[in-house]
Amino acid sequence: MTNQIKPSRFTLLRHGSVAGRPALYGQTNVALSDQGLKDMYSAVEILDKAEPIDKIYSSPLLRCAMFAEAYGESHNHDIYLDHRLSEMDFGRFDGIPYDRLRQHWDKLEAFWANPYKNTPPEGERLKQFGIRVKSIWNELQQENQGQHYLLVCHGGVIRIILASILDIDWKNAHWFSRLKVDYASISQIEIGSHKKSTPIIKCIGAKPAGLLTD
Repeated sequence: MTNQIKPSRFTLLRHGSVAGRPALYGQTNVALSDQGLKDMYSAVEILDKAEPIDKIYSSPLLRCAMFAEAYGESHNHDIYLDHRLSEMDFGRFDGIPYDRLRQHWDKLEAFWANPYKNTPPEGERLKQFGIRVKSIWNELQQENQGQHYLLVCHGGVIRIILASILDIDWKNAHWFSRLKVDYASISQIEIGSHKKSTPIIKCIGAKPAGLLTD
């Protein structure tokens, strides 16, 4: 009798709050706030005790990698930094506080209303962002070795992955504006061990008290 491989679990952790004024933070390397780092530890330590993490994949941006590397090294987890998990590049608007973008507010509103058609100046197109995020998600699904993967990433990345699983049109601005993914929140996905298994979303944007660990 062969041993059955248990389902793979993917835990998507959005980074905590940042030490910066309100802005579109994409590729800007803003650091975590002290509270943001504390919140990430609180979420992951509860999760790791319930179902031990095997591997950590993280965006290389400071607000993700700062936690991923510190936590992974202290808990002897394998850590992989991958640029495909980084947030969308908002070009010339990236990291600029909103109160300094008043003269460009019409372009910002156009972007928020239809991000697929309206790209910020010198920014990354939503189509390309979606392609790169889905490329790493597809690779991770193919591993499917019955392990628990922690993905430390960004709100935009999480929304693209969830839309891909649910077969939702992620080009629709409502998917980004109406799906709330809080700082330091957890979304969980499970994939069975057999070849034709499809991903099952266990929870979206949960805080530690609401995590599903069964």
